[in-house]
Parts: sequence; structure tokens; C-alpha cells
Amino acid sequence: MNDTRSADASPWRRTLAAATDVADELREDGWDVTTVRAGHVAPESPEHGDSDRYGLVYVAPDSTEEPFRDAFEPGAFDAYEVFRRRDGSDLYLLTRVLDHDRRVAVVLVGAVNLTHAESLRTTVAETGEMYSHVQLLDGTHLGTFEHDDPSLFFGGGE
Repeated sequence: MNDTRSADASPWRRTLAAATDVADELREDGWDVTTVRAGHVAPESPEHGDSDRYGLVYVAPDSTEEPFRDAFEPGAFDAYEVFRRRDGSDLYLLTRVLDHDRRVAVVLVGAVNLTHAESLRTTVAETGEMYSHVQLLDGTHLGTFEHDDPSLFFGGGE
């Protein structure tokens, strides 16, 4: 079996391996961790759809619904950290969101095609805010995380 952590592994496999490491470290430190490995991440700008919602939409597998609903409490998550790796027009993201009071963590993992993200990048640069939305394939919204530093996602001049 190939080691997914090796330098020759695909960026997606390395991102998944990093997510596993992050989740394992948190669990070892006593955190309750839910990992969302998105099958698709879509950059959504306010012009898209029927609302002015914007951010990254993580489309989660149905198996994520119950653990995510158990972990998610709107407004309770007080810290986050973003790890990113770019490969051409693909941006691989791992976002660790923490609720220190409850010792609950959500790890969001996904990849975004930046050729479809320009409108979102413009919006978050103007507003200074970024959102991560988690939903199921059928469109059921599970929760939203707010981030106050969009540069952590897209960088300054990428």
C-alpha cells in the first residue's frame, strides 16, 4: 500500500492524511471531533442562488449528518485554523474549527477549483468575512461557520 503522506502522493491524499492527523491529535488531547470530508466544495458568491449567502459550501456525505448535528452549535465555535495547499487551479483546504468551552472540534476537508472562485474572492476581500457552509447533497443545510480572516483561505495574491 502506498503511504499517503509521501511527497509523491496526490495533494488530495496528502490533505486527507493531514486531516486524519489533526483529528487524531485533537482526540488524544480530549476533544470530541467530527470530520467532514466533503465530496465537493463549491465557492458560492452572493449572486449565486436565491439568497445573499456566500462562502465555501462543503457538500457532506449523509453519514456526516448525525455526528455534525451533535457537534454543531451556532455561534459556539470560537477559534479556527486553516491549512491550505495549492496545486495549479486546485486549492486543498483543511479547516479546524474549535469550541473551547465544550472541547468540540469540526475538521472540514475539501478541494476548491479556483477558476470558479473569483467572484467569491472579490466578495470576501470587500467584506472581510468568510463563511464555511456544510450541507448534504440534497441541499439540506447543516450549519455555517463564520471566519473573520479570508486571507487564510485564499491568501493575498494567489
